[in-house]
Amino acid sequence: MSFIIPEFTTSIIDYGFTPEDEDTKKLYREVEEFAKHGQPVVIFGPAGSGKEFLARHYYSAFVKSEIYRQYKTIWKSKYNEIRNHYSDFYSGKSLEVFLSSIKPGVFQSIDSTTIYPNLAESILLGHEENSTPGASVRPGLLELIKCGVLFIEDIGELPRDLQAKLIRVFNSEISMGCRIAGKINYSLKDVIIIPATNKPQEEIRKTFFYKIGIQVNLKGIDERPKDVRKSIPHFISKAIDKRKDNSVISSWFGIYYSEKITTLSETKEIKKFAEDLGNLVADEILIRRWPGNFRALRTALEASIFRIEKPKDASSFSEEFHKNLQHYIPEYSDNPEKTSVFVRQSFHDSVYPSQYPDLDRRILEELNCRKKLNNISGFEKRILANFLSSKHKTGFMRRDLEEYYKEHTSIRHTSEAHIRGKINKLVILKILSKTGEGKSTRYNLTNPFLKHVKNDDLFSLPEVSSDWTDRRNEIDDLGRKINSIQRIYIQAPSGFGKTAFITMFCNSNQERYKFYYYALGEAGINKLFKDIVKLLRSKKIILNSEKILKDVVNNVQPYLKEIFKSKTGDKPVLILDNAHFVSDPDGIAIIADLAKRWQEVILILSGDKMDNTFQKYFHEIKLGPWGKQA
Repeated sequence: MSFIIPEFTTSIIDYGFTPEDEDTKKLYREVEEFAKHGQPVVIFGPAGSGKEFLARHYYSAFVKSEIYRQYKTIWKSKYNEIRNHYSDFYSGKSLEVFLSSIKPGVFQSIDSTTIYPNLAESILLGHEENSTPGASVRPGLLELIKCGVLFIEDIGELPRDLQAKLIRVFNSEISMGCRIAGKINYSLKDVIIIPATNKPQEEIRKTFFYKIGIQVNLKGIDERPKDVRKSIPHFISKAIDKRKDNSVISSWFGIYYSEKITTLSETKEIKKFAEDLGNLVADEILIRRWPGNFRALRTALEASIFRIEKPKDASSFSEEFHKNLQHYIPEYSDNPEKTSVFVRQSFHDSVYPSQYPDLDRRILEELNCRKKLNNISGFEKRILANFLSSKHKTGFMRRDLEEYYKEHTSIRHTSEAHIRGKINKLVILKILSKTGEGKSTRYNLTNPFLKHVKNDDLFSLPEVSSDWTDRRNEIDDLGRKINSIQRIYIQAPSGFGKTAFITMFCNSNQERYKFYYYALGEAGINKLFKDIVKLLRSKKIILNSEKILKDVVNNVQPYLKEIFKSKTGDKPVLILDNAHFVSDPDGIAIIADLAKRWQEVILILSGDKMDNTFQKYFHEIKLGPWGKQA
């Protein structure tokens, strides 16, 4: 079997803006020195303070170092060494998957808060075929990056048992990893890992902390006024790039695109315009306290830019921007005299989708429709729906459901009698069938029920319970935003009602837009494209699925009109819910590519937290907590 050696690639990344604050510049110089020697660092700093940009600066210094040049020179022999080592234990598809996925020389980032805890070890360290029922071989991210840098955001959020396993990874004398159920240990001496956390040192496992690198500390923006002043025009110009009508803006200044200039923010005219706007509002921004740091400041500035409707000229644009910012500054910052108030989450426990999120939803809708189940709380129904969905292929025993209930502390009744009563009701309603007797009894979803809930509508919207509060102001605000921008990320913690909000928004705007809703889950973005291929085949379009999935965004694009229809001249809206479950870098890259290329559709993502990669393409909208009507 012949193998193509993966190309040694230096990543093209956004470095943000160069700092002006003296302490920050000193920190950047310090990090440069560590990078020249390939010495890992661990970055401490509050959320939104720019930890990933510091890691990118590390990478920019690293690629200029003698170490990186040596890596590039010896890559061919290094690859052959890796291939020979793995060939002793793997062959065929398993070996091909690994070797073709290697990423030499790159910068890669991953956010720990966007990884479903049960998947964290698999994503970072990998797993073998059948390590869990039906699993295919998956190399870990740590294993795939060679001679490059991996940035791990919020490493303190990883499960503590995984932190213990990662001690061997970070220990410079060992630097070894192993897949789940792995056949071999693999060396990690040629990947530099840069962890970051917003947690204080004492909250991180001590044996873990002492192994992860030299500590560097990044301050919040309230202590960096010069950096704040420099960041404002940077964020403004990037926001102008994201507007749908940037061609109108370019005509105000007589700007013409070229091979060297591909975005407005790169032009001297827009840089000067953004600088003037920044000078106009800098003092108002600097007198406030910004608990969300650069992330909150960027969101306030973007919202003020996007809220401008049909500007006539640069002067009216400037006036509207300043007016809008008066509204958004208080939303995203605090008065210096005030202390920030913690807003409690609406629900005490989180329910994560199974790997079949569409089925989760459809089963839940059926449970809500059955009057004999009215005495079960809405939260318990969600737990039950997700469990039934996850077991729809294999079936389950009573004790399996007992264990699942006990994982959710908000459920009061987890006794054997309570569980048995729920199962018996589902059997009576012909939702479940049973085989066997006593403790060996197994339960399965009945064929008629499965056939009913597993419909072929790929993009169906969830139903909304009648007792949810109608958030008219937020719905109207989102409606205004999609008039001017095409890429929106709706962010809120689990339990804040993102899916219900999306459904209400779609129902309110269905006369104007055609909406296509898809719930992402553990299977990631690839499942969406596999489902799209099935949909196209049902329309008698013959496709080579193996070929189309190699460059899926580009290969599906010619068929977008077959998949998405427009209404009244407005572009169709594709909504990808649970985007935080797409935590692997390849999946994130696919979504970023989709956002960049699919200009035929408006794209809305929703999730618990927006991955840093999406900041270039998406405007973030934050939802507050909300619940049922009083």
